[in-house]
Amino acid sequence: MSRLQSNWDVICLGELFIDLVPHTKVDGQWLYAPSPGGAPGNVAVGLARLGRKALMVSRVGEEAFGRLLVSALERHGVDTSAVAYSQDEKTGLSVVTLTPHGDRAFMFYHDHPADLHIDPEDILPAVIRQGRILHVGVLPLSAPQSAAAQRKAMDIAREAGIPISCDVNFRPNLWPDLRGMLEAGRFLISRSAIVKVSEDELFSLGSAGTMDEAVKALWHEGLRIFSVTRGAGGAVLYAPLGKYACQGFNVNAIDTTGAGDAYAASILSGVLDEAADARLEQLVLSACAAGALATTKKGGMESQPNAADITDLIHRQNVAVSFQPRS
Repeated sequence: MSRLQSNWDVICLGELFIDLVPHTKVDGQWLYAPSPGGAPGNVAVGLARLGRKALMVSRVGEEAFGRLLVSALERHGVDTSAVAYSQDEKTGLSVVTLTPHGDRAFMFYHDHPADLHIDPEDILPAVIRQGRILHVGVLPLSAPQSAAAQRKAMDIAREAGIPISCDVNFRPNLWPDLRGMLEAGRFLISRSAIVKVSEDELFSLGSAGTMDEAVKALWHEGLRIFSVTRGAGGAVLYAPLGKYACQGFNVNAIDTTGAGDAYAASILSGVLDEAADARLEQLVLSACAAGALATTKKGGMESQPNAADITDLIHRQNVAVSFQPRS
């Protein structure tokens, strides 16, 4: 593993999975291949692909799948010095199934995996304080040990004035109960400056009415950006002064795994620029392009686009972004 460096752009904390993805058909049957994934890991790779310095904080099994994950992160330029190996737990595994349109579903084999045993002792204040943004998801909050570790990291970031980014990324079948998952999602949003949810996740959080009303019910003074992704329909980015609605890009989607993570990575990369607040229209446009491009390749990490590909897609398609001031 690489040595600790200083001043990471984004510290990503959370699960690392091996996704078994349909690779090719033989005699009408899918053959599956192991693909490194896990939402925070995908975001870390997406950031590295965009030229940002990302640190991954997680835990994997001391076995072939764990080593495959760490190797993939390092190959894409992610610092893995805060990824711990466990000899007692295995790396989490999911089997991905795809529809003819590339939409995916997951079957998880996740019986007390290594990533749910991230230890609070692994969270070093001196490391967290060297990040410009801390990015987290909701899954570590489903188990006591990883929940304590993530809460510690969030507390350190908050005390240091480091903004927290979250993608709730609900996976109901990985939670003991649905109510606990939704409470964890609301908690994360309440502590975050940058939020990403899908449209379905937004309405599952208990707010009735329109999208605007649902976002308003979750809005707090510390929020800077609240993104609602809509799959092929693009996304809506809410900011203190109003909302930016971006249409979707027209691409040949084969696998939507990692698309939301590409969107999140692009948003975070843009936020790191000092002038981000003055060009939110470009921010959401680039993020939607990143998410669309991720659907054109298989795998969560391997599908993350680079800046040149995002710029090229934006130039090739005249996708509109509308702005509506906050009422």
